[in-house]
Parts: sequence; structure tokens; C-alpha cells
Amino acid sequence: MPKKDLYEAMCRFYALILGALPMRNELRAVLEETVAEDDLRAFFLLPLSGPLPLEKLVRRAARKGLTEEQVCGMLDRLAAEGIVLAYEGKQGRAYERGNVVFFTEQQMRKLDDCPRRTILARFFDQVMETSSRNLPTKTPYFRVLPAEATVPNKDASPRTVMVNEAIPDPRGVLPIDVVSEMVRQTWLIGVAECYCRKAMRILGQGCAHPLETCMVFNELADTLIHNGFARQLTYDEAMKIIWECEKQGLVHNVDNCQGEIRALCNCCACACAVLRTWQYGQHNAGAPSRYVVEFTPQKCTLDEACVSVCPSGARKIEDGHMVVDPSVCVGCGLCVTTCPQHANRMVLREQSPHIPRTYFELYGKIGREALLGMVKRKVLG
Repeated sequence: MPKKDLYEAMCRFYALILGALPMRNELRAVLEETVAEDDLRAFFLLPLSGPLPLEKLVRRAARKGLTEEQVCGMLDRLAAEGIVLAYEGKQGRAYERGNVVFFTEQQMRKLDDCPRRTILARFFDQVMETSSRNLPTKTPYFRVLPAEATVPNKDASPRTVMVNEAIPDPRGVLPIDVVSEMVRQTWLIGVAECYCRKAMRILGQGCAHPLETCMVFNELADTLIHNGFARQLTYDEAMKIIWECEKQGLVHNVDNCQGEIRALCNCCACACAVLRTWQYGQHNAGAPSRYVVEFTPQKCTLDEACVSVCPSGARKIEDGHMVVDPSVCVGCGLCVTTCPQHANRMVLREQSPHIPRTYFELYGKIGREALLGMVKRKVLG
């Protein structure tokens, strides 16, 4: 029986989420240069989605004739290249498959100037231009968190509701709307370079916004800090970076779940993968916040500060009037913080989309959608 081509198997797995891979041959060549094919045997011992505890991994490895030392060595080498996640989870040591974006992200952070890095930057750009518009999955990976100062009544404290008193709107402000609360719930914090901005700079299209703005948490922080892709932060250090990002007009994008988040990106519209797909009219990668802008035209003096800062193109001036399209608004709140006339405010959307409870619930759902998409592609051709 001919030996299985594990590099080709990796490309098929990477295509599961994106559909057709752009630059497939170049990506395969990068894989061949980056990792030994023999180590990829350990990758395919892991489940399609979610973690595999060390105890179960050892049993699976034994059935393939691998010792614990061998399989852990393979996976640790893969983690050092951004191909798997290796971390101390709630149930001890665990391993998890990374997708193609995770791989290219870590390689971009790791590599100095070389042909491989340029290939991966071009791959990122092609994903944004082609694959992101045809994702086989529907559930957004990320969602926007509004600038914290713009969240209405964010500091309101819980109170007792008396008999016969009207019950407050259950759609009101929640911890999942407030960036400081989302970060406070995490047990490990790190910061890494922004993959999107770095890729664009390599291609000569970068902006002047800072690079070290990609926040990582919990299991993701553990694997990235251990392998040198991120550095550890305290809560106060993390919030200082986040507040500075707000001042620079960057948009908070967090994992599209209510808790146990792993990433919070501070994004610019010129480079961010999620914001760029939103500008293309695709909502599979990113979701808006639970808020939308409410505009008061009588207060507007057309100073255009809000137009330049809006990341989604929801605002423009026509015939001497400010025109705001709520259907395009991502609910970031930047127009609220920049308008000197206070002509904008954030209000709850009439319909708030379902937000998965945890990171693992989110990616379990995305994984099921990806498998269904693969079946449809095979059936329909």
C-alpha cells in the first residue's frame, strides 16, 4: 500500500474551513519546508475540533506504535511552528489542531525576511480577496465589542426589583458587551503582533498603526507564550494597550462567544481580515456588536470626523447632509467617541443574533458547518 501523503492531507484539512485554498501548491511547499512529514502523524491523532487530553492521546498513540515521549515530542515540535496548540487546560495537558489561519499567523510572527514569509503574506491577501467571500460556514468567528465608554448604562449596578415594578429590559448591557469585563474573566493574558497588519506591511501596503495589539487568552495564550509568539501581560497592562487602541481608532473584535474567549484583536479597516470581509458585504467571518448607532442630524455640523473613523463605510456626506446606513454599522462606537457635537449614540439592536456560550461551543458549531459544507461540495461538485 502506498504511503499516505500527509502534506496533501494537511492541505485538505486546511481547506475544510476555507473551501478552495488559494496558492495551494505554494502553501504545501511552505509546509514541507517547515515541518517533517513524520511529525504530522501526531497531528492526525487529534480530533477535527476541540482538545485531546494527554491521557487519551497516549492511548491513541500506542495503537499507532508511538510512545508518550515520541508523540509529545512530535506535537511540541508542531506547536513550535504554529500547527497545533499545546497547553495546560482545565483537565491538564491537552493538544488541539490549529487551522490554516493559525499556522500562517504564527509563521508570520516567527519568520524574519525570507521567501516563505512573503508567500504567506500573499496567501493571506488572497484569502481575503477570494476565499473569505465564499466561506462554507455561516457562523461568524468574531464579533465587535463597542468602545467601552459608548456602552449605555455600562456602570449600572444590579438592584432589587420590587413587586409590581416593571422588569428592566433583559436585552440591556451585559458583561459580554464590555471589553474590560471580557478580559477580566480570563486566567492568562498575552499580546502578540497583529497578523493582518504585519502581512500588509510585508506586501508594502501597511498602515502606521502599532503591531503589538493582538490579545490572546487562556489556552491560546499558554501555547503562544510558551512558544515565543506572544508575551505575557497583567490585566492592567492589557487594558492599557486596549485603551490606547481605542484612542487610535481601532475596533475591538473578540471571539464570537459569551465567555472563555481566546482572542481579542484591535483592528484597522485597512488591514483587518474581519473588517475587510464586512466591507465586501460578507458577514460569515465577523458579526457586529449588539449595538448600533443612532444618529441625530440636528446636532451634526458636518466636521466629518466620524466619516474618517468609521471602519465599515456606514457614513457619508451626500448633498450637504450626513447619511448613516445602520445596516452597514458594525456597532464599534468610534463615531460616538469622535463626534464633538454628540450627534451619535449607541442603542441596542432590535434583533441581536445568538452568541454561542463558550469558545468551544462556537468552534464546535463552525466545525459542523464546515463538515456539512464539505459534504455538499462533494455531492454537488
